[in-house]
Amino acid sequence: MALAAAAAAFAGSACATRSPALGAVPVTEGEAVTPDGVRLYYRVAGEGEEVVIAPFALYHGSALDRLARGRRIVTYDPRGRGRSAAVAPGKVSLDLLLTDLDTVRRAVGAERVAVIGWSGGGMESFVYALRNPSRVTRLVQLAPVAPRFVPYGAQMMADRRARTDAAAAAALAARVEAGEFAGKPVEQCRAANAVSLPPLLADRADAALVSDVCIWPNEHPDALGAYFGALFATIDGYDWRGSLAAVTIPRLGVHGERDNIPLAGNEEWVRGQANARLLVVRDAGHFPHYEQPDETLAAIADFLDGRWPAGATVLPAAP
Repeated sequence: MALAAAAAAFAGSACATRSPALGAVPVTEGEAVTPDGVRLYYRVAGEGEEVVIAPFALYHGSALDRLARGRRIVTYDPRGRGRSAAVAPGKVSLDLLLTDLDTVRRAVGAERVAVIGWSGGGMESFVYALRNPSRVTRLVQLAPVAPRFVPYGAQMMADRRARTDAAAAAALAARVEAGEFAGKPVEQCRAANAVSLPPLLADRADAALVSDVCIWPNEHPDALGAYFGALFATIDGYDWRGSLAAVTIPRLGVHGERDNIPLAGNEEWVRGQANARLLVVRDAGHFPHYEQPDETLAAIADFLDGRWPAGATVLPAAP
């Protein structure tokens, strides 16, 4: 679930390519099929027994490939997103998205995995670790939504609105109302993202770094609206604070200091947790791995290698 972004066919056999950023890293693509028959796209960068899984291949692209030295970095698109199969709203829920993650884990032959959960996936991956303690070795919560919806969901959206160009948003709404985008979903998607994406980043110009997801029909406004409507119905009012201590594996939270998600919310993921730490990345918003890739990916690499990265702090329990 990419809460920050809410607002295509491929062959069944794997095909080898090369990562342009790391010429020696092999990349393969494939598909997996969930127990309820949904086809999922996945991408594997690197080789090795250790496997790291990260939802939202459509947003990550090759951004995580530099982590693939001696391990496999598996990115995938959940059902109804990116290059995976479109689904009806009745086949979208938190439980089914966790099934998708487990389906990809099994497809790449991994008994245990580390997980990198970005945005809403940071919350979902925590729940996966909570429910599957024998399957997850380490968890990176990269620019995650807070562990509870109230009050941080409303605060996040208020911050996003305050940073949005109101005149541009009004002009876009008028264009949609006038029917300018009728039969042009790609153009409407790109116009919408031109308004909604810059407020998510510390430097609005960095929006150009983020992948163009509008090439995938699943990301067009009507499809995405139905998707999030169904998903939100299954997570409305969520609050995982009471389960934090049950996930005892090492957890690293990475928070962009200019993220729309309040720092206080992401601090709650680690407060009073002996095996969890928080790293705040300066001059970054909701895409630290694009905005400050050297610092962010070096920290994640340290963590995957079994070390707490410099600057990651333990937070005491709230008084």
